[in-house]
Order: sequence, then C-alpha cells, then structure tokens
Amino acid sequence: MWRYRVVRKKNVTADAIDKKERAHYTYAIHEAYYDNNGHVGAVTQDPIEPFGENIEELRHAWVMMAEAFGLPILDYDNIPEPGYERKEDQIGSVLDERLKELETGEVKGIPWEDVKEGLQEKYGPFDEEEYEKQVEEERVEKEKIHGEAFIGTSTLEELIDKIHADYREYVKRDRTESPWKYTTETAEPGVPPDHPSLHLFPADSETVLCGSFPTACRVLRTNTGERACVCRDLV
Repeated sequence: MWRYRVVRKKNVTADAIDKKERAHYTYAIHEAYYDNNGHVGAVTQDPIEPFGENIEELRHAWVMMAEAFGLPILDYDNIPEPGYERKEDQIGSVLDERLKELETGEVKGIPWEDVKEGLQEKYGPFDEEEYEKQVEEERVEKEKIHGEAFIGTSTLEELIDKIHADYREYVKRDRTESPWKYTTETAEPGVPPDHPSLHLFPADSETVLCGSFPTACRVLRTNTGERACVCRDLV
C-alpha cells in the first residue's frame, strides 16, 4: 500500500566563515510505501508535486496530499519506521528478488517493448492513436465540468468542501469499478495486495521501462539505502 505523507528532512551545511556545521529542516509531501502491518519501509527520494493528465486528476491528487497533514510526520532519516518488517513488505520483497537477479546476471532489466508486449497479451492490441484521442476528449470534457462546478466559487471554505466531496464521490464510484486498486485496510487508492505486475529496478538502470508512462515511476529510498524505481501504474 502507498499513500502521501509529510516528511521532515534534516539538512546539514557548513558555515562558509567559521566552518561550523548547522542543521535546518524542510518539510514536503512524499509517497510512502508500507508493509502489510502498516509500517513505512520506503519513501520517495524527492518530494511529490500535485499532478494530473487532466484537471480532475490534479484535484484528486491535491486532496490526497492534503490528507497527509492528518497523519504523523515521518523523519526522512528514520525510514523504515520501528516495527517495519521486510518480509511483510511486498514491494521490498520484489525489489530484493530483482536486485538479486541483476547481481547474478540472470536479468538485466525489463525493456519497455517486453512490458508493452505483455500488456497487449493481457488486454489486447493497443491503438495509441485512438488512446490519445480519447485522452484529449476526456481532458477537454473534464476541464469544461471543472469550470462549471468549481470556477467562481465564492469562498475558499466552500471551494475546499466541494473539491473534497467530488473526490469522495470519485472514490465511491471507483471502488465499485476498480476494486483491485484498493486495499482492505483503507478506502483510499493503494497498491493491490498481490502486486501481480509490479515492476522494480535499480534507479541507475539504463533500461527504458515506462515508455509512454514516465509519470508512473517513482525513485524510492529504501531501508537498506537502495535507490530503486517502482512503476506501480502499470499493474
């Protein structure tokens, strides 16, 4: 499972004059990845900004990030959390397997063409031109809906309430249409428990894995210091 969390990061710099080290802190939103018991085992190396391929996705990302302020602050240097168990972390377990395969030379990575071929075998031929047309039509339609529903809202409080209500309706609808995207512990979107097609590889890998899905990749900082990429949106 993953969700957005507030992460505190300690930055140490040396004074240019007296050479003394001084620490200051920064706070940001990161993606956090959990073991099966709800303990964080990895966070994204860099902060995450609200993003969407259409205005609706951007609104929903903003709400999910806002919910992070209601959770305890994570310390970047104390990940994993106390109680975290690697064997209970499905992402960590898959990562260990991938790293072992890479170290032994059994696997050098998963080229995008192989991933694409596997997706087509599972879901059928992919018409990129038709897909792009649908995405554009959806983008325009959702921007129109956004303008009618949210633009011109008189107060910030009312606007926030409307955006949150819209998100809750989306979650309710999406849970029915795509139940695999949700964990049993939470009503929020998360990585499915069995990770049937989870792709992980070292962050310095030259393998082009995500193809036309660059926003699906996240660089993780894990409990043993590995830097790895997880492409969760290809599941």
